[in-house]
Amino acid sequence: MVGKSENAEKEWWEYAKELASNPKFKPEALDGIRVLDVGIASLSAHIASSLLAELGAEVIKVEPPEGDELREISPFGEFYLNGMGLDFLVESRNKKFITLNLKKEEGREIFKRMIMRCDVVIESFQPGWMDSVGIGYRQLSQIKPDLIYLAFSAYGHFGPRAKELSKIPDSNLLGLANSGFMYATKELPEAGEPYNLPTAPGFWMGSYLAAIWGVCGVLLSLIHREKSGEGQMIDVTSTEAVSKITQQLIWSHAFGEPLEVGVLPLDSAVFSYSFYEIKDGYAFASGYTDANFKALVTQLEAEHLMEKYPTVFDRIPIEKQKHAYKDIQEAIKKFTFRELAERMVKWKEEGKEGVAIYAKVQTPKEVLEDRFWWDKGDFVIYKDKKLSLLLPTTPWRLSETPFRLKWIGKEVGENNYQVYKELLGFRREDLEDLKKDNII
Repeated sequence: MVGKSENAEKEWWEYAKELASNPKFKPEALDGIRVLDVGIASLSAHIASSLLAELGAEVIKVEPPEGDELREISPFGEFYLNGMGLDFLVESRNKKFITLNLKKEEGREIFKRMIMRCDVVIESFQPGWMDSVGIGYRQLSQIKPDLIYLAFSAYGHFGPRAKELSKIPDSNLLGLANSGFMYATKELPEAGEPYNLPTAPGFWMGSYLAAIWGVCGVLLSLIHREKSGEGQMIDVTSTEAVSKITQQLIWSHAFGEPLEVGVLPLDSAVFSYSFYEIKDGYAFASGYTDANFKALVTQLEAEHLMEKYPTVFDRIPIEKQKHAYKDIQEAIKKFTFRELAERMVKWKEEGKEGVAIYAKVQTPKEVLEDRFWWDKGDFVIYKDKKLSLLLPTTPWRLSETPFRLKWIGKEVGENNYQVYKELLGFRREDLEDLKKDNII
């Protein structure tokens, strides 16, 4: 009771920080859950199992004897540590690594034996392949009814053309292209080539979104299993994952009002909702409703723009947006971001009507150098006997079951003996024989 009384006296910021402190002494949400990740060349599967591992699940990453080809992927084909690309290395968090050849009958029999000791399996093979060799959800659920089976693929496991499309491998860019995201982020047509072409971010957006939805599916399935004792299959595609965040554009077509321009610098749904050049870089500035637009232009000392564009309907049409954008740009360019932020805060504190929102457009370098995010624990320096690497942490701040970073960067088959001995009772001699036969 004394502790609760003391907490009641603290500033919220201090109390909230203490909630997230001492993660080593708190339980893990998925302690006791074992995950078998047999996803190959799939960053979605690799990311999903990393997130589950950080929440306490025992994740066993299964690679073919030669290793997962994803180990070769790295930015610009240049950044490797201990022979591993950064993309693979960063997402190897907290996993045990073993090898197993699922293309051989003996390897598949070992896999089925391991499944009996696991709660979740993650795979990314061509839809139907696992089933065709006797280790798909249909067969595995017969021998383990409470198994949770997460499958990543390009087009999913059913649908009018599922069999035909199953031969197309999944990829990050496939999801971004199929979902409408690439088209939606192009520039205005008059920008000219190559600026008005469909585009995509230079990072794994589609793969991360698919992984996050996959993890949500696993967590929901664990709750369902707790209530019913039954497992289930989770079918995830990167296209559907990305489509979820582009649904506003899809709605407009459904209502017969297609939007043919990209999201930025102009947004065909709202204005102002864009970025502008300011005195010390770039800033995002928002003021959509009439009250919010008035707040924006007043703070920019450009009240005359309220007379020029008095209502939403005077600002939204693209032809009018083009002129309004130039007018806002002319007004905002004389301010620094700090000045904009101070005006925004003062406006709110004075209780005036409307809300203008600003955000500094930061470079990745500026984000990395901002001590605020380091103090929050968004970045850590990971060190062990083999590696020293800066890592972005997972953006969960769970007060009672926090994520943990334990290790990264296991070699191909590094945990073969430990895992096979624990799960199946194999001896070292057994593993040597399996290795000779290219089973592990």
